[in-house]
Amino acid sequence: MSTTDLVVDTQDIEFCLFEWLQIDQLQKFPKYEAFDAETLGMLVTEGVKFAEEVIAPTNREADRAGCSVVDGQAKVPECLHGPYEQAYQLGWAAITASQEFGGQGAPAAIGLALSEGILGGNLALGMYFGLTQGAMELIESFGDDELQQTYCEKMTSGEFTGTMCLSEPQAGSDVGAARTVAEHVEGKKYKIKGSKCWISSGDNDLASNVIHTVLARVEGDPPGTRGLSLFVVPKIKVKADGSLGEANDVTLVSIEDKMGIKASATAVLSFGDNDNCYGHMLGERGDGMRMMFQMMNTERIMVAGMGLGIASAAYQNALAYARERIQGSHIDSHGQEDAPSVAIIEHPDVRYSLTSMKARVEAIRALLYGACFIEDKLHSTEDADERQELDDLFQILTPMCKGWACETGLDIARAGMQILGGVGFTKDYPMEQYYRDLRISAIYEGTTGIQALDLVGRKMTTANGRLFMTLLGKFGQLYETHKEHPRLGPLFACWKEGYDKMTECGMTFPEMIKERGLSGAVLYATPFMFLFSTVTAAYFFLQQGLVADEGLEQLKAENSVTEEGLAQFIQENGKARFYDSKLKTLDFFINITLTRYQAYAVPILNRNYTALDIEL
Repeated sequence: MSTTDLVVDTQDIEFCLFEWLQIDQLQKFPKYEAFDAETLGMLVTEGVKFAEEVIAPTNREADRAGCSVVDGQAKVPECLHGPYEQAYQLGWAAITASQEFGGQGAPAAIGLALSEGILGGNLALGMYFGLTQGAMELIESFGDDELQQTYCEKMTSGEFTGTMCLSEPQAGSDVGAARTVAEHVEGKKYKIKGSKCWISSGDNDLASNVIHTVLARVEGDPPGTRGLSLFVVPKIKVKADGSLGEANDVTLVSIEDKMGIKASATAVLSFGDNDNCYGHMLGERGDGMRMMFQMMNTERIMVAGMGLGIASAAYQNALAYARERIQGSHIDSHGQEDAPSVAIIEHPDVRYSLTSMKARVEAIRALLYGACFIEDKLHSTEDADERQELDDLFQILTPMCKGWACETGLDIARAGMQILGGVGFTKDYPMEQYYRDLRISAIYEGTTGIQALDLVGRKMTTANGRLFMTLLGKFGQLYETHKEHPRLGPLFACWKEGYDKMTECGMTFPEMIKERGLSGAVLYATPFMFLFSTVTAAYFFLQQGLVADEGLEQLKAENSVTEEGLAQFIQENGKARFYDSKLKTLDFFINITLTRYQAYAVPILNRNYTALDIEL
C-alpha cells in the first residue's frame, strides 16, 4: 500500500453490501431482477478497480493544471478526457441511470460503492458524472417525450453534460430571491434572461453540449420560491434530428479561482445577453422548486458520498504513512538509552487518532449505505404502507447523510494531515488536496446549517412528527430485540443512553419555542443534527456488529476454536480478523465517539440562550 495512491476499502464495502444489507435480495423486485449476487459482486470489484487504476492517477495532475477559459469555453485538464470517455463507455459513470436511456439501472447502494471510489479518486471529475445524471433524471421525471428523446440518452452516454443553475449573486441560500426571468414564447418554450453563479461543472470541453436546468421566474409570477419555474436550457440548440444547431446565447462569463476541486469548472453564466436564449419549461409553471428538490436530494446524497470517499482515502493514506514512518522510541521504552525507534503507528496518540478516523469512516459508510438501501427498496416495493415508511425514513435520513458525513469527513481529513505532520501540509502527499477538495462539501446543496434547519424545522415536524417517530420506532425495535445480547448488550445500553438524550432534546424544542420563539429552537439545530446523526449512524453500525459477531462465532464453531486459541486464530484467519476489527471499531464508536457527541445535548437540555443574548 502506498502513502500516495488511492486504496478503496473493498472488504468493508463488500461486507456492507453482501453480508449486512444482503443486497442481492433486491433481485426479487422486477426493477432489479437482472442483478444477482455474482453480477453485483462483479460491478463492485471492477468498478473499484477502475477508480483506483484509471480515475485516481489523474487527481494530482488535474489539480495542478486546473481549468482555463479559451475562446469563451472552459477547458478542463487534458488528463481527464480519457477517463471521462472510458467511464461512460464502460458504464461506470451512469451505473444507476435508467436502462431505458442506456444506463445500467443498478441499485443506488451499488452506485454509492462506485462513487466512493470515483469521488475518492478524483472528486472534481466525479462531479461531472453526478451533476449530469441528476439533470438527466429531472428531464426523465418531468419532461415530455420530446425532451426525453432529445436529451436523456445523450446525457446518459456522456455526449452531453448537465448542471443545476440556482444561485445568483444576490440569491445563494435564499433561492427565492432569484431575478432570472422567463418570457413566454409559445407552448412550453420561453426566452430566458439573467445570470447564474457558482455553477458547478458549468462549462467544459469534455462533451459536445451542456444542458442546464435553470430556475427562473415567469414575468408576473409571485416573488419567492413559489413563483419559480424550471427550464431546460441547452448551451447549444439541438435540432429535431438530434444534431447540434446554433449557440443558444448562453455565455461563460468566467470561472471561479477556488480553494479546491480545481478541475471542475465552477462558472458564472449569463443567459440571453443577445435576447436569443430559449428554454423549455419542465413540469408546471411555478413548480420549479419542488422539481429541483428532487435533483437537490439526489445531489445531497452524492455530496455525502464525497465525505465518505475522501474520508476513507484520507484514513487509508494516513494508515499507510503511520506504518512506514519511523520516529521516536515507544513510550514504554522511556528511559532506555538503546531503545529502538518505531513506526509512529506504535505511539498511543497516533493509534487513538487512526482508530477514531477508522471508526468514523465505517460509521459514515454504515449511514450512507443504509440510506441508499432504503432508497432502493422504496423505488421497488409495490406495498403502499411499506413505501410510505421507507419514504419517511429516507426523507429524514437525507439531511443527516449530507450534513454529518461532510463535516465528519472534513474532520477525518484534518486528522489525517495531523498524522502526516509537516509533510501532510505539503503537496508531496495527497492529504492537503483531500482537505481542500472536500471543504466545499459542507457548503454545497445547502450548507450544514441549512441541512440542520431542514432536519429540525421540516423533517421532524412533517405530518405531526411522523418521520421522526418512524425512525425512533426503528431504534426501539433494535434495542428491545438485542439489549440482552451476550457480547453487544453493553454497547446497546450505551447507545440507548445516547438516543434517549437525543429524544429528550427533540422534546425540549417546543419548550424553547415558547420561551424564545423559533430562534430558541433553531439556535442548536446544527449541534442537535450532529448528535442525531451520530446516534443514527450507530443504529446502522450496531446492525453490522450483530452480523460480524455471528460471522465470528460461526468461524469459531467451524474451526473448533477454543477461547485459549482465539487470539492466534484471529491473527491467522483473514475473515476472523476482519470481524474482530469490526467489533472493536464499533466498540470505539459507541463508547468514545458517541459519548463525546452527547455533550451537544447539554446546552439544549439546559435551555441556554447565551448566543442569542450576547452583543456581537
